[in-house]
Amino acid sequence: MDIKKSSGLILHPSSLPGEYGIGDLGLNSFNFVDLLKSSKTNIWQVLPLGITDEVEYSPYSSKSSILGNPYLISINDIENNMFDKDNLNNLKELSAYEVEFKKVYSYKQSLFQSVSKRIDLNDSIYSDFLNKNELIKKHLTFVTLSEVHGNNWVEWDKDYLNYSEDTFQKVIEKFKDTFAKNVFLQYEFNSQWKKLKNYANLNNVSILGDIPIYVNHNSADVWLNKDLFDLDENNQMGYVSGAVPDDFTVEGQIWNTALYDWDNHKETDYSYWIEKLNENLKNFDYLRIDHFIGFFKFWAIPFGKPALDGHWRDGPWETFFEKISNNVNFNKLLAEDLGVVLDTTAQILEKYGIPGMKVLQQRIPDKKDHDEINPKNWSESVVAYTGTHDSPTIRQWFDETSSEQINFFNEYKKELNNKFESDVWNFISMTWESPCKVAITTIQDLLELGAEGRFNLPGTQKGNWKWRIEDLDQLSEPLEKLKLLNQACERVTT
Repeated sequence: MDIKKSSGLILHPSSLPGEYGIGDLGLNSFNFVDLLKSSKTNIWQVLPLGITDEVEYSPYSSKSSILGNPYLISINDIENNMFDKDNLNNLKELSAYEVEFKKVYSYKQSLFQSVSKRIDLNDSIYSDFLNKNELIKKHLTFVTLSEVHGNNWVEWDKDYLNYSEDTFQKVIEKFKDTFAKNVFLQYEFNSQWKKLKNYANLNNVSILGDIPIYVNHNSADVWLNKDLFDLDENNQMGYVSGAVPDDFTVEGQIWNTALYDWDNHKETDYSYWIEKLNENLKNFDYLRIDHFIGFFKFWAIPFGKPALDGHWRDGPWETFFEKISNNVNFNKLLAEDLGVVLDTTAQILEKYGIPGMKVLQQRIPDKKDHDEINPKNWSESVVAYTGTHDSPTIRQWFDETSSEQINFFNEYKKELNNKFESDVWNFISMTWESPCKVAITTIQDLLELGAEGRFNLPGTQKGNWKWRIEDLDQLSEPLEKLKLLNQACERVTT
């Protein structure tokens, strides 16, 4: 990453305060940027911003790797007279502490539907938006068909099983209002996001985005590129993605996303990945690739079977990185290389100058004979984290971890230059004092929250991604403390 020594905070926009049941790209996003600037924090790490499903609501499980999540659009930044006032009032009655996804999505769907007939696709702002990006047009075609049919694309009428210009014309003729609504939503998302990102950059704040390695089977990506995915003769998944059992999830994890046919990707010189990475890099200053290990080896699980029944398959790394390095700016990438450790992964990261990650919660030993090193000796070339969106909060970690790990933490703590009364903040300080060029923590940890602040519990399908901060004023004192720590650790850039 071409970045100076700095620090960052993880906060998904959905977790921001707001009056409509979910954080959005409106005023409080800009206010959050102001807070980052005032604390001399230079990186805002967001999670994927794509359309989520309506079961798990996970940002890591999307219908499109290109389109934005319309539920993050700021209603206040659109002409309010476009929307039904009753539904706006319903939204204002929702919880300020968590996202009630089912209610938020239901009310906002009604709002969006109410404007569908008012959108003129011949209006230059919409026609230009479509004409400038063929990929967005194709993904919008899928999203429209998915909404109309309400089931997986493999069950659609044969006329819509594949994309063509004729398919597109049929969609805008038969489902004009739905397509127009989706164009309107993506135009608004793109416009609002660009304004926010530009504002962040003007205030010396960079946006670190995130892209999952896998996509939903029921997605535009698979529908448009069937040959690039591991599907049977009926276009169904024989095997699905997941994670091998480990100390954190003894039964493994089942993600149920589609696996790639890497041989066919190789035949196309990995054009799908080049296009996808570059499209996402248009929206972010830096991009974290989730589950980076999947390019080297991946866990394939028979569909409908437990994760324990999975097996390892080899990834395409020997040719993949060589091919895409000529077409993608690797200086903008960060690899989530947690979990299984491979020599080949380390070699590739070093060769192309892509930083990996170290998460302090996972790097504090729990036994005397260990191969972990003190965070003060971590490499400059990795990004240091206290935890991630998948981790317990630091407070929860202290509540649940072993006495052996606490003992090691206390030994490390003795060497801190910047000590606090709170061990949560000593944990943050330990990460900040590492030699790593970038150090990152979560908003929940600045607030010293316990289990109530956990954002996601891997391996579970319900109850995640809901946490919200009620008021940004809650951050005033913690961010002032963080500012002093940034200055003490020389994590201040201009």
